Amino acid sequence: MRSLSVSSARSNLPSLLDDVFIKHETIIISRKGKPVALLSPIPSDTYQDESIRFPLRSISISIAENFDEPDPELWEALEQ
Repeated sequence: MRSLSVSSARSNLPSLLDDVFIKHETIIISRKGKPVALLSPIPSDTYQDESIRFPLRSISISIAENFDEPDPELWEALEQ
């Protein structure tokens, strides 16, 4: 486990995030020599693929041009 100062973490954040994501490395961030934060990878079961979280997102939806016109069969049933 690697430890960095806040200023070093700030200037190297993109590469630190790569190390956490790709290498699954955990990094301790310290201020004045005292640990204040832990940068660690998220467990894979914590988040899900978007297609699982939003299953209807991939379905195309079409609306008929006359969607707001009443159905003739419905009117006939109501008139009886």
